[in-house]
Amino acid sequence: MSVISYTLHKCTKCMHCLRICPTEAITIQNERAIISPKKCINCGQCMDACTNLGLQAKGSTIIDKDNYEKSVLLVPTSIYSDCSSLEEVETLNAALDQLGFDEVLSLGEYEAAVYAATSDYMKYNDSRLLISSFCPVINRLIELKYPMLLSNILPFDYPAEIAARAVRAAADDPNKLGIFLFCECPSKLTLAKYPYGKQSAIDHALSIVDLFPQINHVRNETRKPMVLYEEAIKSVVSGLNMQVNNQMLAVDGLDKIKKVLELAEFGLLKEVKYLSLSACSNGCIGGKFIWGNPFNGKVNMTRLLQEAEPMLKKFKIADLYGEETNSNIESMPNIFAQLAKFKSVNEQLEVLPGFDCGACGFPSCRTMAEEIVDGRKTLHDCKILGKRDDV
Repeated sequence: MSVISYTLHKCTKCMHCLRICPTEAITIQNERAIISPKKCINCGQCMDACTNLGLQAKGSTIIDKDNYEKSVLLVPTSIYSDCSSLEEVETLNAALDQLGFDEVLSLGEYEAAVYAATSDYMKYNDSRLLISSFCPVINRLIELKYPMLLSNILPFDYPAEIAARAVRAAADDPNKLGIFLFCECPSKLTLAKYPYGKQSAIDHALSIVDLFPQINHVRNETRKPMVLYEEAIKSVVSGLNMQVNNQMLAVDGLDKIKKVLELAEFGLLKEVKYLSLSACSNGCIGGKFIWGNPFNGKVNMTRLLQEAEPMLKKFKIADLYGEETNSNIESMPNIFAQLAKFKSVNEQLEVLPGFDCGACGFPSCRTMAEEIVDGRKTLHDCKILGKRDDV
């Protein structure tokens, strides 16, 4: 599923989006950028690369809350990274109350619960490398590029999904309740039922940046008390995570993460027990929909950590588990089928020129080889080979 779409009438063919996409999900066809929903991991790197701002990610709108008798807004802890003190956190919290939702619920205790459960899980893990499950981009990247590591992903659900299930279970009439998630990045837009059709307890996903002008307009000196949890802050900021006998490795940024996952897949991280991976710089506080920047944000969150409280509420461990990772493992192609396809792709790659010129509209010759093996293209579609009589 891709939440990113091309919005311009005609592409300038600068190829920036093709070159930067970590999964080669973008092709240029008929003068438009086409994003493969099967390959896209919604990292948003193409959005930054497009010089004409032609690639956009949109969620639902705040107007959608009027379709429900009661509406609840789920707010991640990362939104407070622009605040340098608890007083600023509480003024922002008061402004969120002015958006017109019947209830504004912080995800803090749910983020803290998953963080604490992860810490406990580590205590009983003696040897196997485990990978954090907080980031949808990373989970999707592993599914596509490193499927042998799927079983290493922790089995916990996203905090927003856990919170939404709890809110819906407590509602008098769940069918008349609309649950909205404030999203820090494009990948979080995929967690909701609308507008992209996912099976979820969350009804709608909203981009934080879309509502920033409205929030800023109503924000004043009014304060609403707010409890920040230590574990929640640590879960959304890369580098503040738990240490597991000094065997935890926190990595942010997709280029570095791809290198780490390649090493992990070949069993070359023997001294590492836990990988905490964040696609965005400095963790969720670096999401593309967060205002401010992740470097000031990390300083702010480190400061807020001193005013935060430990999370004392206990959750049933069964309430924290998710089904998506397990279903991905079950649907993973047979290893022998993967090897057979890999061999076929390499055979086609030997015939292709290997220039990765992009003239065919694909980011690399390997992508073209995959298209040929899947029957969607032939060698004649290569702009170089197509001019030769012997192909």
